[in-house]
Amino acid sequence: MSNPWTAPLDFRLPDGATVLVVEDDANVRRALRRMLELNGAVVVEAGDGGQAIDAIEGDREGRLEAVVTDLRMPVVSGSELIAVLRECRPDLPVVAVSAVDELLDALHDVPVLHKPFTEEQLVGTLAPLVAKARAKRTPAVVGALRAALERLRQQAGYFQFRPSLE
Repeated sequence: MSNPWTAPLDFRLPDGATVLVVEDDANVRRALRRMLELNGAVVVEAGDGGQAIDAIEGDREGRLEAVVTDLRMPVVSGSELIAVLRECRPDLPVVAVSAVDELLDALHDVPVLHKPFTEEQLVGTLAPLVAKARAKRTPAVVGALRAALERLRQQAGYFQFRPSLE
C-alpha cells in the first residue's frame, strides 16, 4: 500500500519555469524557494514589493514566468505589487499567499493560498497558470525568432554551404 505523503505529484511546473517569490519573512521565502525548486522552477527572490518591482524592471528579456507574492509586506504590499503587474505585465501569472483574509475582494482574479499551505497546493495552483502563459507566449516568441533570423540572413548575405565534390 502506497503512502499518500510520498506519492509522486500528478503535476509539475513546466521545465525551468522562472518564478519570482516575493515574501518579507526570510524563512517562508526559503521554504517557498525549496518547494518550487524541487518541482523544476528557477527562483528569483525579493524581500518586499519594492525589490520585486526592481526585479521585474530588470527582466528585460521577459524570463519571469510567474510571481508568488505575500500580501502583507512593508514598503510595497502584495496588493500594490499586483496592481503594478496588472499595468506593466498583465500576462504574468500571479499567485498571492496570505495568513489573513483581508484585502481579498480586490484580488478577484488572482488565486490566493492561505498560509499554511502544502507544496501540492502551491504547485497545483501555479503549474497550470505557467503552462497557459507559456502557450500564449510561444507563438509570439517563435515569430519574433523567425523574424530576427531572417534579418540576420539578409544582413549577412545568407548563403548555403555546399561542400565541394572534388
